Amino acid sequence: MRLCLVPILTVIALAAPAAPAATQGLTIEGTWVQAAGDNQSTYSLETGFPLAHAKIANARAVNRSVVIDPPDGRIPFQPWALKVRDGREAVHDDHVRLTSKDLDGRAKCYLAGVPRIVTGSGQINMTRFRDRVTMQTEFTHQYRVIYTDGRPHLHKSVKLWNGDSRGTWEGNTLVVETTNLNGYAWLDLIGSFASNEATVVERVTPIDANTIGWTATITDSSVFTRPWTIRWRLVRDPENREIWEHACVEGNKFGLWADIREREIGRKAR
Repeated sequence: MRLCLVPILTVIALAAPAAPAATQGLTIEGTWVQAAGDNQSTYSLETGFPLAHAKIANARAVNRSVVIDPPDGRIPFQPWALKVRDGREAVHDDHVRLTSKDLDGRAKCYLAGVPRIVTGSGQINMTRFRDRVTMQTEFTHQYRVIYTDGRPHLHKSVKLWNGDSRGTWEGNTLVVETTNLNGYAWLDLIGSFASNEATVVERVTPIDANTIGWTATITDSSVFTRPWTIRWRLVRDPENREIWEHACVEGNKFGLWADIREREIGRKAR
């Protein structure tokens, strides 16, 4: 029995992709935050913060796209989809014209979706287990489970805010395919979006002991003219802070949404 197992295990070991020597021993585990500049992608994947928003956030507007493919840094929307996104952006700062349907789901405490759970959720804690990788985020205290044990995706009729994620390891790079998204979550604050037919493939690679490189390729032929890819970096939280409860619960009506709902109800009453 022992003699039979040795060649089999040898073949498996040879077939497994090895991590580059420079990244061997590195891990994606720990608590992470977005790198400076890259964190502005939560406002717009294509441009980052506008000047006014940067001042509020006490940051410098980087005017940089995290879209690396296509090379022009623009999301390859189909014409109808670009019109929808631009319409949302046009009323984003116009609170007179802004309606509930124009408001980012994060203002309603909905889950961020994929890949926005990474690009716009504050602190992220990742833990690797034998058969899965878990992610916990600060925003809306949401979590994500990425199974790495080879199980199939859920039936296509099941649609979820953060979709259904399956991962494989290529050395110490985690490759994640997410399907079964419900299509409700936006990709950024100005209304970029995908449909419930989208597939997202992420590659999560430790660059050094304190930096992770993260890419996401989005494919959705009903919304985009071609697949496209974004890239950003996470840096290790130097204080390894505990993620506290984020008091934002689905269904809360406060802040901007409360103002909009009050105005809409008033209109109906008249």
